Amino acid sequence: VHSAQFMEFAEVENHDDFYTSEGGYIHTQDPRGLYIIYDVALKDLKELEHQLLLVTSQYIEKDKSHVTCGQFRGSNLLGWAHASVDRFAVLLDLWTCETALLEKKCQLLDVYFEAYQHAIDPEERFALAQTIVDVMHKRPRFDLKLGYFVDTYRDECICLQLHLQLLRGIVNQQVDVQREYVHKVWQEGQKGGVSEFGLPYNVITKQLISLNNSCPTSKNIYLLEFHPSLGLVCLIPKAVEHIYQEFCNILRPKTASEASNLEKQVLQLAVDEWLTMEKAESFYSSQIQKDLFAEVLIEDPVLVQEIALSLLELRADEEKKESREKQFFLLDSFSMILELVTLRHRLIEVATESAQLARLYKAFAREMGFGEFHLYLRPVHFEFASYKEKADHIPPIFITSLLEDDSCVDRYIPSNLQLGIQEIDSHIGKFSFRTRDGVMQLLSPSGIKNMQLILACQVIQKNALLVAVQQASFCYLVQPTHARDTKVS
Repeated sequence: VHSAQFMEFAEVENHDDFYTSEGGYIHTQDPRGLYIIYDVALKDLKELEHQLLLVTSQYIEKDKSHVTCGQFRGSNLLGWAHASVDRFAVLLDLWTCETALLEKKCQLLDVYFEAYQHAIDPEERFALAQTIVDVMHKRPRFDLKLGYFVDTYRDECICLQLHLQLLRGIVNQQVDVQREYVHKVWQEGQKGGVSEFGLPYNVITKQLISLNNSCPTSKNIYLLEFHPSLGLVCLIPKAVEHIYQEFCNILRPKTASEASNLEKQVLQLAVDEWLTMEKAESFYSSQIQKDLFAEVLIEDPVLVQEIALSLLELRADEEKKESREKQFFLLDSFSMILELVTLRHRLIEVATESAQLARLYKAFAREMGFGEFHLYLRPVHFEFASYKEKADHIPPIFITSLLEDDSCVDRYIPSNLQLGIQEIDSHIGKFSFRTRDGVMQLLSPSGIKNMQLILACQVIQKNALLVAVQQASFCYLVQPTHARDTKVS
């Protein structure tokens, strides 16, 4: 139930319970300070107790599952009942493993709950709440073919620990980036007025607090510090689950232990990629880094506001315009600025995806026996092409036919990636968001159209790389069929 829907019930009496942590134990207290236990918690505890007893019984009886009671007579009934097995030791092992699992869950839930407290969008809060509930109800995937349950719990704890490491790293970095942005906005202090409307609230850096107690390594925040962008954390478990399902479709694990190991490898891969991730602009030339990825000017709201006012002064002649025309002119000018900022954001996003896909493309090309130039393959210009007889023949279909003939293609390897538009037109591809004059040149109908064309070319390049990578990765899904050896009698 959404929070807005819950408030529709007027007869519900709301009261706030609070929680304390002491000696590693979490206590729930009502508004009067009395320690309480929810009835739902008692019900969940009964269900957990029943599940643990079933698991314990299964592993105690595992060694005698292939015999029947008729095989034992007299004193052998003790062997049939496995009286030599220490029930309390097995229960202690199981409860110790369950406690370790719950502690890992609690640490992971603390990070999600911290993001939930920053989220403002109702859908993001609902998605985070659903993620929290999913983690709470996550149970170990027991493989009854294993000799004992300790390995199962260990794998589940490792998965939760890797999930926590990934999530904590992303949240901490996002908080650092947001703090840097807020500091950039308010570096000259708050002056008040309409010009500050819509800007993020300034952070009063006086008192650091911790939103949770069981996860002390999380980044502490200031008392009135809010970062609504942390609501996007709800997309992380969805992305990890999508990657896991893709690997499941490829590898098709047959047992619960194989599925658990696969999830562990996926999470380890995600953590390694996050820790060793290169910046997107590093794949491109230094000039593109300055003109497109630089954050000096276009990502500073104060400077963008000054550019907008300068644009109005240059294009508007208020004395010759009527009030209605002024309104349309202001709306058109600010719409143009928003369009330009959005185009740059989308271009950076698509260029980043293209760089990652290009890296995968090179890896597949090397695996197939092609060089790095295969990514930058292009036809030779007409004025540099050599004369060939029988040129009216049908061109070859397979790329291997082209690779055998050096005169058909231009094999070159640039030092850096290029934008899609630069492979077609070098004039339109010249733009700059780094300088004030460069941004002012783009703030025109022709400049906006050029940026739209640049974005369209980059999207086409990304889609072409995506199709090629998907086609190459599909080879792993197709297993060669071998004819069975048959004996002819």
